[in-house]
Amino acid sequence: MKEDRTVQITKFLNLVSRMNFFTNLKSEQQNDSVVSCFKIASYNELNSTISSLLRTCIQTLKSDPSETDIDIINLLEIAVQLLPSDEIELLDELNKIL
Repeated sequence: MKEDRTVQITKFLNLVSRMNFFTNLKSEQQNDSVVSCFKIASYNELNSTISSLLRTCIQTLKSDPSETDIDIINLLEIAVQLLPSDEIELLDELNKIL
């Protein structure tokens, strides 16, 4: 019985080593957190995505905020992380030149 379990574990470990599992989250060494990336085609699409997240939060808060507080918080945190802060700073500098 114990040998069967060892064989099963060995087969499982072989499978895991051949496959590409656990690739969505990347560890960050600095702060014990993980990063997940997704692709966006352009800044226009990024802007639309952020706007959609914010509009969804607004509509949800208008309907029934008591049951969805944590969902709204999560969506707002995602929206904040998606804001292109460096690029906006660059646009401010460009605006000064123009």
